[in-house]
Amino acid sequence: MAIDLSPFADNTARLPSIPRVMTKIVELARSGDVDIQSLSVLIASDPALAAKTLQFANSPMYANEQKIETLRRAIVLLGLDTTVNLALSFSLTSSLKEQSHTGLHYPLLWRRSLLAAAAARELGRSLKERALEELFLAGLLQDIGMIAIDRLYPDFYTDLRSDQVFHQRVREYEIERIGGDHAEAGAWLCKHWGLADRTTLAVATSHRPATFAQSDVDGQFVRCVCLSGIAADYIILGEPVDARKQLYLQAQRVLSMAPTQVDDLIAFLHEQIPEMESLFDIKLTESASQSELLEQANETLAELNLQNLKKSRAQNRNAISLDKENRMDSVSGAFSREFMNSYLPDDFNLACRAGRVLSILLLEIKNIKTLRKILGDETDAFLCAQLKAIKTKLRAGDMVFRYNDNSFLFLLHDTLEDEATQIALRLADASRTLAVGSRKGPLFAEPATGIATHGNKSEFKNVDEWIDEANRALYA
Repeated sequence: MAIDLSPFADNTARLPSIPRVMTKIVELARSGDVDIQSLSVLIASDPALAAKTLQFANSPMYANEQKIETLRRAIVLLGLDTTVNLALSFSLTSSLKEQSHTGLHYPLLWRRSLLAAAAARELGRSLKERALEELFLAGLLQDIGMIAIDRLYPDFYTDLRSDQVFHQRVREYEIERIGGDHAEAGAWLCKHWGLADRTTLAVATSHRPATFAQSDVDGQFVRCVCLSGIAADYIILGEPVDARKQLYLQAQRVLSMAPTQVDDLIAFLHEQIPEMESLFDIKLTESASQSELLEQANETLAELNLQNLKKSRAQNRNAISLDKENRMDSVSGAFSREFMNSYLPDDFNLACRAGRVLSILLLEIKNIKTLRKILGDETDAFLCAQLKAIKTKLRAGDMVFRYNDNSFLFLLHDTLEDEATQIALRLADASRTLAVGSRKGPLFAEPATGIATHGNKSEFKNVDEWIDEANRALYA
């Protein structure tokens, strides 16, 4: 469901605006008549903006041997497009960073925005994108919609309290309350300001990396912005060990990045923090208020988990009793189909909320009828031996369920299609190499596999649709 944007259109006076000099720079850029002389005159009309432009031109990012002392030389060095995007970044940050007395935590918002901006620029550089400062601006503005929402509804974020640290929770809260998220609001605001179409597009899709393939026009640009926010969240959350794997997975999913490249990105962001703090006059290291917010968020999360556990136990005592009796398949020793039906929807919904990737793998013994005809009562023992051999090829944390008479379903957490395919090959090989003796000689299983991955290129509506896709792949 899309957000109702009519309140934004009807209340533009209450929304954040860009300074007058920036309005003129945007108009100049959109007209196509921008040149060094006209741009330097406009920037010089704002002393603070002129000082920031010179400061950036003399920053370590450009490593000039001679000091740049004039705006004209700075613009020549940086280039027209870069100067326009940097001017927008400096001006917007300066005009919008003042914290108002509302429910929105502005220091946290700007910390995420500037870390994401730096990450987007560095991702673009590593992937040989040309418009690096446009990427910086798009990364910076990807959460600007939160300020727009806050201006229209000053108490909107009050109920979130410390949960603002968890960006996914912010999106869920917005969707629950207004039917859409801050990315949609931010895109509207960027369009209202007259910013470049690609910047507006990147803001609109900043939480939907699968919107464009990397090979699409602007696809890689958009995906750099998507991943930049995820990298910023990782740093803001204190870089917990369990979140590192999630960051690796998302980087692989969004931009096909290897873990070593992610490590380099995080190290780069830490190196850039002092320079960014100096350029934008904003504290990016964890402040006391942000540290307290994170601590409160963790306490709130623990309390909610405890409450949900107690509620679940109170409401599902019969289900828990049934689970103890029937959670395992009596023949194969795998989890039962009944337990799968109760477990899988909860795991699927949790993955959807957290933006995690899940794969399921169906393995079917195609010649089960032949095996039963020859083995008779010993067929069940053969299936047990099959599963025992297959389990040796699974990873820690992988789950296996008895799906039906001749097939098993494997639940693979945080697993993309390529890795799931490799696992499927290992399982099928293990199944095929196991033989049982009979009067007609050794018998072998004939396995077939089907894979469906949720949260990468495909987003399924529910578990049934997800399993149906795995079944289609099984018989393809």
